[in-house]
Amino acid sequence: MPLQFPYEQSFVQQLEAAGKQQTTIEQYRLTLADFFNYEQHFNPTFAQDQLLADLTENDIQAYLEMLRQQRQFKTSTLNKALSNLNGYFSYLFEHRIITTLPTFSIKGKPLTNDQDALHWPEQLSELLANDDLHVYTRAFLLFTCKGFTAQEMLASNFSSQLKRITFSRSEQVFLEKLTVFLQPLQTNGARGYFLKIRQRGQDPHLTLAALHKYLAGDSQRIGLPLKPVTLRQSFMLWYLDQHRTDALESIMHVLRLDETSLAYYQNLLRRQDLRALQAKRGSSR
Repeated sequence: MPLQFPYEQSFVQQLEAAGKQQTTIEQYRLTLADFFNYEQHFNPTFAQDQLLADLTENDIQAYLEMLRQQRQFKTSTLNKALSNLNGYFSYLFEHRIITTLPTFSIKGKPLTNDQDALHWPEQLSELLANDDLHVYTRAFLLFTCKGFTAQEMLASNFSSQLKRITFSRSEQVFLEKLTVFLQPLQTNGARGYFLKIRQRGQDPHLTLAALHKYLAGDSQRIGLPLKPVTLRQSFMLWYLDQHRTDALESIMHVLRLDETSLAYYQNLLRRQDLRALQAKRGSSR
């Protein structure tokens, strides 16, 4: 198969060495092949000499704008394309193939006003398989969808609380990856799913502030506001919306809520329904 973009072979080798899954590598290939095909047809400066040094931030922005305007890419898909481009150009920069990073100042677009932000649990399988996200970010998303709070996840006895939880096949695959990641960190009997990578102090468990740093680092990558309280609330509202006719006892069991907490989220869902109805009426006028 002929190369589709510069340094494809060495870049793919690095992705494989980093443990990226073949589906993730293929996404990189598709994005980069499409990007360079676009540049060859619509960037005369690059098309003339094929010099990577001629690619600028404006060229990246123009490509992303084309995806948004002409191909009608969703914000989440645009952010993934940007993530792939950034990974590639960061590789070139780190190996001194280029001297400037054209993606440095380009940030992913937030999904705050996008339906994807409200329905992120529907993307859980895809997010868990996304090796561009830190394992702690993915673990947090998974356990949020099982009804746990951040404080519960970071507790030393958290693993014992998962014994009665059912996981899908994709979730089990991710948990196997997480287990492998944690093995070198489980020294001196340390247990849990969120352990410090660099041991400082007596407690080996990650703090809430440290977890926030991992989440913040991946937030721009996927364009989703990765804040524990926000994610938990959006998951609760999504679940209640999907299970409006379920028995309250069943909902409380799955979401691990008492009656007071359930009433709180139900009230938030009613407000969300009202805002959606008002917006629909406004757009029809």
